Amino acid sequence: MAANYKGAMTLAEGRYNYRVDVDIILNNGRDKKEFVVRTSLESYGLWKAKYGKSGSPFSMFIKGTIKEAAVIDREIWVFGVDATKANDIVTAVKIGMAYFKVSAEAILNDVYVKNLNAESENDMLRQALVTANKKLYKEVCIAISEAAGILGCKSVLNFWVFSNSNNPKIPKDQLHSTLKEGGATSVTTDENTKHVFDVGDNFGGPGQRFKTNLHLALLKGG
Repeated sequence: MAANYKGAMTLAEGRYNYRVDVDIILNNGRDKKEFVVRTSLESYGLWKAKYGKSGSPFSMFIKGTIKEAAVIDREIWVFGVDATKANDIVTAVKIGMAYFKVSAEAILNDVYVKNLNAESENDMLRQALVTANKKLYKEVCIAISEAAGILGCKSVLNFWVFSNSNNPKIPKDQLHSTLKEGGATSVTTDENTKHVFDVGDNFGGPGQRFKTNLHLALLKGG
């Protein structure tokens, strides 16, 4: 693949039909990505059974770790990836590097996530959920930066977050402060553009359509 081709990575993907659009940037702009590495916390078998989508599965052994992956519509999906663990992100990136024949930076330069939520959100009171989600976002930021360091990425990384600025599960001001606690040098929000997405629940069911804002946090590389 050409050295100047641009890619992206997504974290915590769920339903295939609701996969994150990695071409969207601030001010309703578009920045075409030629390849994508998508990651899911679930195993391939569970994901396939839950969402009724299959691909061409394979496994890769990297430094003592075996990860399940699949080629789905010319994209790589890597399963069993905990976005709060740098080593899981590193493994997913290496699988993408091997498949697409690209550098780590080509994958990690743009990382997207849509509405991260604590897994046990239905059992939490509102403030407890906000606290849990703040911890989640902070740990993800730290993990991305640590993964970049392990992989030798030196450039500034774009961490794109889709979340409504009025999201009661983590309002804009708390999202921004949390991203900065996680190492972001700056956070920008596109307040003038609302994106509409379908969002599934944590149990695999179809969710509602939500209007959401796009936030950009700049993270330091290694």
